[in-house]
Amino acid sequence: MKRSMPWLIVCLLSWSGLVLASEQPATGVDYDGRQITNLDELLNAVRETRRQEKQLQQRREREFLNARNRQKALLEQAKRDFRIAQKDNNPLQKITELNAAEIKKLKQQLETRKQEMGDVYSIFNEFSGDLATVLNGSMTAVEFPDRSEQLQQLANRERLASITDMENLWLLLQEDMTATAKIKPLTVPVVATDGMTEMAAVTRAGAFTAFSNGRFLRYIPEVGELLALERQPAGRFQAAIADYEEAAAGELTRITVDPSGGSLLGLLSYTPDLRERIEQGGLVGMIILGLGALGVAITLWRLGYLSWVYNKIRRQQRNIHQPSDNNPLGRVILQAQQHSEGALQQSDKGEALQYTLDEAVLVEVPSLERGHNFIKLLAAISPLLGLLGTVTGMILTFQAISLFGSGDPKLMASGISQALVTTVLGLVVAIPLLFGHSLVSSLSRNMIQRLDEQSAGLMAEHMGADDNILPR
Repeated sequence: MKRSMPWLIVCLLSWSGLVLASEQPATGVDYDGRQITNLDELLNAVRETRRQEKQLQQRREREFLNARNRQKALLEQAKRDFRIAQKDNNPLQKITELNAAEIKKLKQQLETRKQEMGDVYSIFNEFSGDLATVLNGSMTAVEFPDRSEQLQQLANRERLASITDMENLWLLLQEDMTATAKIKPLTVPVVATDGMTEMAAVTRAGAFTAFSNGRFLRYIPEVGELLALERQPAGRFQAAIADYEEAAAGELTRITVDPSGGSLLGLLSYTPDLRERIEQGGLVGMIILGLGALGVAITLWRLGYLSWVYNKIRRQQRNIHQPSDNNPLGRVILQAQQHSEGALQQSDKGEALQYTLDEAVLVEVPSLERGHNFIKLLAAISPLLGLLGTVTGMILTFQAISLFGSGDPKLMASGISQALVTTVLGLVVAIPLLFGHSLVSSLSRNMIQRLDEQSAGLMAEHMGADDNILPR
């Protein structure tokens, strides 16, 4: 500080000189306003100016030194005050440091507690939300209509859950578990097939199945109501619940349980029945069934006719000496008798009788084999028509794929159903027709064989007789 004082004074004096020089008039006039006319006056003016500047600089220097001394005194006073305050504040500083360490420790404990409580809060909210979804989707919700609101309040709670909230949540869960284990009759609203809601007596089997008046119901979680199925599943399922409703109290019975809460029964209800399966076959399926019905009718007609003729022939065999024209065997025998009575030459009588018997048997063959080839034809055509339906069904399937793509399988279901159903129908028709054809053919062959045997017997008897074919 002392080393830089001369330079500072020089700078201040130079600056004041510049100021004074700038304030002096440049037109030859001194500070007193006198006109300078010669060099002596100029020299005196310069000296006077120099003297005044020196006085001004000295005054400023005294002011500067006084200000510096005052600042130095203030600085010393401030240092003395600081040392005094520091001596007074040393015990407080230690206390402050101890308090700061304690505050830091408490803050760490607070953060740990907040994290633990935050985990409880998040876990409770997550669990209550999941439980609300499960219980609202359970069939037991129809028995507790106010439960949904309680679950919603617990799931949407913004503050930290209390012990009472946790106990309430546990109580709701225990209540649902108890209700799920019971088969309980209820009177609750049921949405009928026409869309109208009415109170009905319902039997709820846990959270699995609900039925009323022998008809299954389906629980709709979105509205919290039971819906009557427009189409019921197979009769064996309905028979089970009908037996349960008719059973006496305490009687052990079987019941249909749907673990999906009615979804499986709903899908089973849309399983196509026989009529719908037939309709899936389309026109080709109808043709197959028509031909099959025609073939079955012809088969039954031929079975009835051949059975009737077979019985007639058996009765005729038991009474061979009294032939009747109401059966093929009787007609063959009558034809042989007529030939024997009308024969003229004994030498060719046997050969003529042989021809007569062959002709009589051949006459009876068409009536015994009528329609058999047609049955066989129908049995052969049915699988071919099934194959035709398969091809047309696949064509429809590929047309649907080309138009709408393969994203939705339902668009291809119609063509695939036709392809499969027609194949099944063709086989279902062909198999019984083949059995029927085999049966009627074997029956007709059996009767034709009997006619041939009786003809051979008649011929043998004729060869051993003299006059008549039949013994008198």
